[in-house]
Amino acid sequence: MKKSLTLLKTRFESPGGAEKYARTLARAFHDQDCSVTVLTTDPIEKEYPFSVISQSLKSKTSVSKLWEFEAFCQSHLKENPTDITLGLDRNRFQTHLRASSGVHKAYLRHRKHYDPLLKRFAHILNPLHSSLLHFEKTAFEHPDLQVLFANSELVKGEILDCYVVDPDKIHVIHNGVEWSQFQEPFDATDYNRDRFEFLFIGSGFERKGLRPLLAALDNIEEDVHLSVVGNDKNLKSYQKTFKKRVTFYGGQSDITPFLQKADCLVIPSYYDPFANATVEALAMGLYVVSSKHNGGHEILTPETGAVIEDMSSIDSITHALRTALLRPKTKERAKLIRDTVQHLDFSTQLENYIKLCLSPTFASV
Repeated sequence: MKKSLTLLKTRFESPGGAEKYARTLARAFHDQDCSVTVLTTDPIEKEYPFSVISQSLKSKTSVSKLWEFEAFCQSHLKENPTDITLGLDRNRFQTHLRASSGVHKAYLRHRKHYDPLLKRFAHILNPLHSSLLHFEKTAFEHPDLQVLFANSELVKGEILDCYVVDPDKIHVIHNGVEWSQFQEPFDATDYNRDRFEFLFIGSGFERKGLRPLLAALDNIEEDVHLSVVGNDKNLKSYQKTFKKRVTFYGGQSDITPFLQKADCLVIPSYYDPFANATVEALAMGLYVVSSKHNGGHEILTPETGAVIEDMSSIDSITHALRTALLRPKTKERAKLIRDTVQHLDFSTQLENYIKLCLSPTFASV
């Protein structure tokens, strides 16, 4: 019997990894002969082989937009129920939910490591945070929720720590990568360089741990350089303060040239459910240094990366950087690293989602 599915995603056509993931997932279900409807807020300019219904939001604030999209989705689902409701965003009800943004309650806990005290008090009074916590609790603990997808064991553990959820409902599927599409730029990599090249990718430098990384870099005596790719509201301040052995490139639409140039990607995040850059860097043959607060560290091995155990310790970060220095990128080492994530090819991960959603064990009939 043909299944019907409604996919909930505020932004669907916008550029970005999450939006591309949503479009690919919707096409994949359509190709499995599902009747697919997407509910979104994006203006739709392209044609799709499935139904896309867009509701432009009149609200001006983030919290109002959250509630307005929720009302739109619930009103539509009440009039047009489907076998499966797959949430990819923040909604209170869905039968299947991908918690790609992690656990907001845990995220707020992690912010104490880098937010000033006054800002932490402001979070308590912020209606957006209280609404997100309400949405999260309602969604995770909803009796009709059948499958809860987490992109790391880190996120699964936080869900179980913060909410009352049946562990059997939670399925961990690590973020995938377009492995084959990285083959051409991987083959074009130039391995000749005069110094060891570290790479940092991410916007929101404080949460991403750039400041302690820069402090640890000062402890490295060898000839190294750090490329910083990403935007931050205090970018100019960072550029003025940190000039030695660091180049700030701002936001970039294509990070491939930076991956080709680097020996090692560093992800010193205070909180990342699963940084996509982790698997992208590995697919390009880079050694990866990651904090244990990035769910992506779960796919690392001693041959492919090092884990920062204590982000409050500059020595711990320095030790991980020095471990990376012993493994500069060579053609042979890069190929070995790249091969370790072939099983995370995006197509394989899509099959896992489809199987768990359409299985009679989980999907509504």
